[in-house]
Amino acid sequence: MNLNYWLTFITTVEKGTLSAAAEELHLTQPGVSKQLQALEDYYGLRLLERRGREVRLTAAGKICYRHAKAIARHLEQTQRELAELAQLVKGRLLLGASTTPGQYILPRLIGGFRREYPRVEVVVEIADSQEVIRRLQDGEIDLGVVGAGGRGRSLSYSRLVEDELVLIVPPGHRLAGVTAATPGDLQGEPLVWREAGSGTRRVVEERLQKAGFTVDPAQVVMELGSTEAIVSAVEAGLGISLVTCWAVEKSVKLGRLVTVPLQGVNLKRDLYLVRRRQPLSPAAEAFTCFLEKHHLQLPLPVNS
Repeated sequence: MNLNYWLTFITTVEKGTLSAAAEELHLTQPGVSKQLQALEDYYGLRLLERRGREVRLTAAGKICYRHAKAIARHLEQTQRELAELAQLVKGRLLLGASTTPGQYILPRLIGGFRREYPRVEVVVEIADSQEVIRRLQDGEIDLGVVGAGGRGRSLSYSRLVEDELVLIVPPGHRLAGVTAATPGDLQGEPLVWREAGSGTRRVVEERLQKAGFTVDPAQVVMELGSTEAIVSAVEAGLGISLVTCWAVEKSVKLGRLVTVPLQGVNLKRDLYLVRRRQPLSPAAEAFTCFLEKHHLQLPLPVNS
């Protein structure tokens, strides 16, 4: 049952009329009536009697009102305690992140987290996935966000959000006008690749290999340490690459890049929140709870 229906019920009882309740709740009067009817349909009992413009509780309504008020008091107390907790949680939260989540995902999350926990200072350190994992294991950071899952007794991985890798080529490239490419079309192409140790590179090479294409090291004309650098290199015509869709939306809209569907390869992947299997600091615990509470679902950018 929608808790908003209970708020509407309580307000209607206390205001005495549907119109007054609608004004208080910033709803239309038919909207109030619909919510009250939903409550009555749910329980199969009449909760309110209409006498002219006024409403009065039935015997069933009195029972519901008593319990609804108790629920409302519990919710208010919960809100107060959570607000107090937010004020108590303070300190420094050190997050380590690989390039994609560090540049494109975490900035979208930290603003909301800081509004709830204003006394927590958040620091994000960007490195490749292997370095993030090392720092986490060595206790140099509180939490990690990386583009490849893993295993280990000391670490716990949980899915954070979905990412999708896309093939990017400069506008004048031979693949720019095709409906879709295959892994075989990459044969002989100069590739602008992420550095060794990058989670993105690991995922790309594993997925291409599963599709029957093994990257020839001689094809890799450049290794770069950031997605932004790769995008710039491809825009300059130095090669082609596969990068996160989060990084190219603007370049595609400006006509500096073309994304080409790559058939026969699953280029979707999960980004992971990684933590040590031991108690977290209050700030880190608050951040993980924040992510769980908001059931993070960031929509993938639309590329054209």
